[in-house]
Amino acid sequence: MITHMMEGVLQNVARNPYWQQELQFILKGRGKMIPIQVTCDLWLRRGQDIVTFELKAPLPNSDQTKVTKEKLFKLYGIDQTPITSAFFALPYNPYGTRENYAWSMPKRWFDMSHDPVILMGSEFWDYIGGTGCYDVLITAVEELGDRYKTRIYHDILKRNPP
Repeated sequence: MITHMMEGVLQNVARNPYWQQELQFILKGRGKMIPIQVTCDLWLRRGQDIVTFELKAPLPNSDQTKVTKEKLFKLYGIDQTPITSAFFALPYNPYGTRENYAWSMPKRWFDMSHDPVILMGSEFWDYIGGTGCYDVLITAVEELGDRYKTRIYHDILKRNPP
């Protein structure tokens, strides 16, 4: 729900998230410049490109998602160190594919199946590490998991493995 004033009347307007339209509105900039500093979870430079990521667990709450969206808008709006791209990244997707992502909380702020600003699971890992990075990562975790599972349970978790 968005609440706004229109000709002195408070109105409630139900809406769907439209990343591209919202970003274009913000980038039109109808106000004075204000000083701002934004801290990102991950920042990469690829040649001349600057790419940032806000990393979240696979099931973020609505407040976390709202703050992430606001931060992404700020990142795209900064003029002194312009970024090439900024993403809302879920390094793991428990639903397998973007289309099957069913957690409702972030859907209030993003179209989780279609927004280009979202990277989930293999999309994220392959973006930062190149095609096949996710598969290599999963293989390594499976190999290490078998080798270190008992040690992790005993030494870190202080209990027996299931």
